Amino acid sequence: MSDVVHPLRKALWPLGLVYGGIVGIRNWMFDAGMLRTRAVDVPVVSIGNLTVGGTGKTPVAAWLCQLAISHGRHPGLLARGYGRAPGARLNDEGMMLERRQPGLLQEQSPDRVAGAKRLIEAGADYIVLDDGFQHRRLRRDLDVVCVDAHLPFGNGHCLPAGSLREWRSGLRRAGVVLLTRCSDLGAEQIEARRQRIRRLAANADLPVHPCEHAASAFLQQPGGQEEPAVAVSGRRVVLLSAIARPDSFRRTVEGLGGQVVGELRYRDHHRFTAAEAEAAASKAKALDALLLTTEKDDVKLDGFDVERGVLRISLRFLERSPVPSEFML
Repeated sequence: MSDVVHPLRKALWPLGLVYGGIVGIRNWMFDAGMLRTRAVDVPVVSIGNLTVGGTGKTPVAAWLCQLAISHGRHPGLLARGYGRAPGARLNDEGMMLERRQPGLLQEQSPDRVAGAKRLIEAGADYIVLDDGFQHRRLRRDLDVVCVDAHLPFGNGHCLPAGSLREWRSGLRRAGVVLLTRCSDLGAEQIEARRQRIRRLAANADLPVHPCEHAASAFLQQPGGQEEPAVAVSGRRVVLLSAIARPDSFRRTVEGLGGQVVGELRYRDHHRFTAAEAEAAASKAKALDALLLTTEKDDVKLDGFDVERGVLRISLRFLERSPVPSEFML
């Protein structure tokens, strides 16, 4: 349940101690009221994690916004906007959610307090704060923490020696934990992880919901024609992605029965150039394969004359759906 410690990261462990100590002092100051939080007049639910990298927050944000809509709320999604192109209103995650949920109110700004106020002025009565666990200036009514079932805490060290953004004791602020990427775990393994999280959170009653990020649809672009995800089965594919966990994307495709004959990986949030898009299309054509990308990456291919397939990933709960009252405050 921990990753291999890279020699360079092992050498950086003193800096990890310093970083973790600084974050710990900052959290203590917020808890003691020495640093002020700013409240707004509507419920704020934060989605976040303890580690850097992909724990699957975006599908969670999409699910939570849809849950709010189904209960008569008008949600607004608030994010920092990391990786947003200069002059753009939204980053790739924001554009993806706008395409999936037309009309969803969104604000992206480093100043989350000001962004929340703008969402309320626009009509939001429920705010989803994306990647907000460590952003404590905006007061929230609930912290939803995503924990990867396979690498819950990385190598156990804080940045830059590891992938933790803060010490594991930060789980004590969590109101709900979503244990992600559980599809290949048995009931006993899931329960062991659930109990470990509750011990770290010092809360024996903490709701911990095992879930997975499952392929829910296949889209043909351009055009957006939607088919079941199993449409990938038996097809030769070349993968194109710029996400934090490209290995997860590949495993999903292979699990659907897709035959991966080529792969192009870029760093997370990379913005494709026309030359890169054309090169990917040419590679797929040369291999007599379908160019297949993620829904998040697909929005960055708009405007390029590139035929591709798109795999949509959605949140799916493995035991039961959470009680809506846990979230609809």
